[in-house]
Amino acid sequence: MGANWISFAVILTVLASTIADCPNGFLQHDTSCYKFFHSTRATWAEAMMYCQVFKSHLAVIESEREQNFIEGLLRREYHRGLPDGCWIDGTDALVEGEWMWTTTGKNIMKEDYQKWYPGEPNSVRNTGEDCMDLLHHENYNWNDESCEVQNNFLCETSANTETIIG
Repeated sequence: MGANWISFAVILTVLASTIADCPNGFLQHDTSCYKFFHSTRATWAEAMMYCQVFKSHLAVIESEREQNFIEGLLRREYHRGLPDGCWIDGTDALVEGEWMWTTTGKNIMKEDYQKWYPGEPNSVRNTGEDCMDLLHHENYNWNDESCEVQNNFLCETSANTETIIG
């Protein structure tokens, strides 16, 4: 029975495939789908609402692998005339200096993945730089920015996955 079970498992593995589906215009990476809205400029709050219209949220970056994918996506999509910044989900609007991902409510701790540009976050001249963006001219490192700046933005949603056996 051992050999038959192994043969069955191999055949099942070959026949089973996972199909991941992203909404139209979104690009898949791992279990998420991303869309860079380069033709729309919005404040951070407006960008957040815009993503919600597309059943998504501002991007949350939790690993170096995800950061590298996003950097590649933004480099491919960036063109002259776009704002330098691209909004993502982080903010310290509730408590100054305590950054969190609004979508998950998770604080961004020192032991978590981070890619702040050196010297950031700095809340320049206490002007209320409470929202997180990625800066094109700084290789898409994280930056704190005034939430009222009109930037492009990156939305993220979960890929719809299903297993097909056939």
